Amino acid sequence: MLGQNDWTYQIDEMWGEHNPAKPKPENAHALAFLDDRLLLVTDNLDHNVIEYDSNGKVIDAWGKQWPGAHGIKVVPDGDSTAIFIVDSGWVLNSKWDGTSYDKWDSPYNKMRQQAGSVAKLDKEGKVLFSIGHPQTVGAYRDDMPFNPTDMVVTDNGDFYIVDGYGSDYILHYDKHGRYLQKFGKENANSAENINNGHGITLDYRGETPLLLVSSRADHCLKWYTLYGEFIRTLHVPGAFIHAPLFNGKHMIAAVCWTGDTSAPELNSGVICIFDENETLVSVLGGELPEHGAPVRSDKKHFYHCHGLEQDKDGNLYLAQWKADAMHPIRLLKC
Repeated sequence: MLGQNDWTYQIDEMWGEHNPAKPKPENAHALAFLDDRLLLVTDNLDHNVIEYDSNGKVIDAWGKQWPGAHGIKVVPDGDSTAIFIVDSGWVLNSKWDGTSYDKWDSPYNKMRQQAGSVAKLDKEGKVLFSIGHPQTVGAYRDDMPFNPTDMVVTDNGDFYIVDGYGSDYILHYDKHGRYLQKFGKENANSAENINNGHGITLDYRGETPLLLVSSRADHCLKWYTLYGEFIRTLHVPGAFIHAPLFNGKHMIAAVCWTGDTSAPELNSGVICIFDENETLVSVLGGELPEHGAPVRSDKKHFYHCHGLEQDKDGNLYLAQWKADAMHPIRLLKC
């Protein structure tokens, strides 16, 4: 049993893909439901999207044009459905030395950085349009990197991209992909800035919807209006936290690492659950800390919790980074 209070879960050992011959993730980054299928985006160079059936079995794998696939959203689009895929801009290095995996400053690392992109697809996987480097619309200088990590779509079709591996701006576009504004960086008050933005969502719990953004390197979640005005911060000590999903008034957020901001710990992921007052009420994969104490992992259940999805029964689906090519797992709500 994982978690505390009314928010406990157990890992469903019967659910999932266990056939080693099936397509695998590299790093499992993000999840989204499309009808009765669960879609995973991964940086596996042979297939950037893996589809799973209701039992967690692989039924399809496709896409090679997003080698840095990092985020996915499935949203209504008129009378149909659209898929957005966020590529953070990592690509296989032709000069790879065969041994360097995490030496990001090395010219011989396995993956090298290039400009990322965001693609809108129809539900059959056909690309409708793509968003490239913001310098093409005058939003960035040519020396500013663009390596987006996530995006979110509003009810009117406008969308917001968080450039969490690049220049850390939040970029606002209309439904046709036309650039409108940017914010979240270079504020006079640094507390209003994003630092390694790792996820963005909409918070509908108040009178008006707000943007809720991960500022992962700060152990924070930050709220903004849809016009880019900073509202508030929730600091979660010890947690390299991603943007949450919602279960009623509660927030459920993946945490990739726990540890000091300067020393994230290996294989220390957890899932944090907050009540309607944004009080931490459950930690899956760790103990519930005293108020103000840092979140810690028991390092027994998860590697690095990266992407979450939820079904209508409140069960969770978890994608993990750097987890030995592990398929998603299901956590049953108790």
